[in-house]
Amino acid sequence: MVDSEPMKRGRHHPSGRDSGRAGADAHRSSGRSVHRIVRRYPALRELLLIAGGLFAYFLTRGSIEDRHALAQRNAARVVRLEQRRGLYWEPLLNAWTARGRLRIRVWNLVYFWAHGPLIVAAGVWLYHNERQTYRLTRDAFLGSALVGLVCYRLFPVAPPRLMDGYNFVDTMHDHSKLSYQAQSLGPFVNPYAAVPSLHFGWSFLMSVALVLARPRSWWARLVAVAQPLLMFTAIVATANHWVLDAVAGLATCAAGLGAAFAFRAGRARRQPTG
Repeated sequence: MVDSEPMKRGRHHPSGRDSGRAGADAHRSSGRSVHRIVRRYPALRELLLIAGGLFAYFLTRGSIEDRHALAQRNAARVVRLEQRRGLYWEPLLNAWTARGRLRIRVWNLVYFWAHGPLIVAAGVWLYHNERQTYRLTRDAFLGSALVGLVCYRLFPVAPPRLMDGYNFVDTMHDHSKLSYQAQSLGPFVNPYAAVPSLHFGWSFLMSVALVLARPRSWWARLVAVAQPLLMFTAIVATANHWVLDAVAGLATCAAGLGAAFAFRAGRARRQPTG
């Protein structure tokens, strides 16, 4: 008897194992392509690193739960400590600022533009002109951000502008369209992330970086000296930070800078000399 059904020759279909292997190969090939692009364009690598780090920092900071009562109690502790140490300068400086429209405008401008925009400009200049100083400063920024997140979680503090029962004037909210606390930035905003003040601390780091870079231009040297002083005045005058917030920010960023120096020194020792 001859089978009436002719033998059918079907196409070979890859097994599940073959499909998985092909997918893994494609994934590795894609990963190698990305790696080659990043190695070929180091500026892109730095952009991705900084942008990713800042995104994670601000998103994590904004996700820390809003603890109003605890933040008010901790702020009251800060006020009492400042009063004992003779550092309770906020009412005088904020009231002096609020009495003059020009002073309000000046300190609002310093608070906003001498922070993010100026730090970005300094970072770009350092990357193109002083690569070693740039890397050191980058590591210090990221390290201080990690310390800051821990502090914001453990010790929330209300800034002067949000203190219950005080008459501080929120100059940024009342007299400026620009703000780092805008409602549109809600997922990234934590109103009680006051201690440490990285607004001041990062200004300090930027100035240290400019000093280490030894710029030839007089204006860069002037910025390095004047910028932390102006920022300290701005954060207090606008009622965004207490004096001790700035002290804590300075200590945090100094620790971050020391850790960055230690990391770089240890890495240099591990590299072969021959």
